[in-house]
Amino acid sequence: MSDITVAADQTAATKLLADAEVLLGTKSSNGGGSLGPFSATWGASVSFSGGTVTLTPPNIIEIDNCTLNYSLSFSFSLDLNDFLPSFCIPQICIFGFCTPSFCVTWPTITIPFSYSDSLTFSADFTLNPHLTGGTWFVDIVIVGIPQLDLSVAAAAIIAGLGAAIAAVLAPIPLIGPFLAGAVVAITAAIGIAGITGLLGSILTPFVSGLTFTITLTQQVLTVVPASLPLDAAVNIKVLTLGASVVASDKNELVLTADISA
Repeated sequence: MSDITVAADQTAATKLLADAEVLLGTKSSNGGGSLGPFSATWGASVSFSGGTVTLTPPNIIEIDNCTLNYSLSFSFSLDLNDFLPSFCIPQICIFGFCTPSFCVTWPTITIPFSYSDSLTFSADFTLNPHLTGGTWFVDIVIVGIPQLDLSVAAAAIIAGLGAAIAAVLAPIPLIGPFLAGAVVAITAAIGIAGITGLLGSILTPFVSGLTFTITLTQQVLTVVPASLPLDAAVNIKVLTLGASVVASDKNELVLTADISA
């Protein structure tokens, strides 16, 4: 029989989840690669909030409607010569005076773009109590990779990116007649599928292996502090810490500990 037993019902477990989300804080990542005709770099930050807990014996914690809050910043580099027609102005001579001939070469442009949104997902988590560096942790670790619905965000990003491209192109000389066509061609070359794939590659790693720490405690605990020079503190040591979902009249998250003086 364990020396200490603590139980939490689903309401209390949901509160533990909320505390764990705050403890996890904001996670960040960055990277780069190709997106259709673009060379792209990106930065992302995410946090988690909300969700309700359902406990299923022997060790499954289902979290429904957990919110993934995210902010993305992009920098796209694009060679306009891939999309705009090239043309040359021939030399013109009048009364012995000649203008120089020249060909129009379009620049490579950089387009900064940012986007923030949130989405909800549901997933099963499993319990993982472990001792690390003198501290006992009880983690809940996601099982599998939940499906993230990115279609709405992808459509919004394509629309916003089109506006950002137009704003960057507008000041470039001679581009006016080609502006609308260039925006359409560039956004079509990226496509909803391209943006969806990029979002998936950025956001999925944040939820793959997602771990919330729902409780932690030091392995050695002081139960009676030292009071006088000759009265030493009384400590206990947590030898083992177990976690499981137990069914009784209601399902509960149960923590058990064996201790020694």
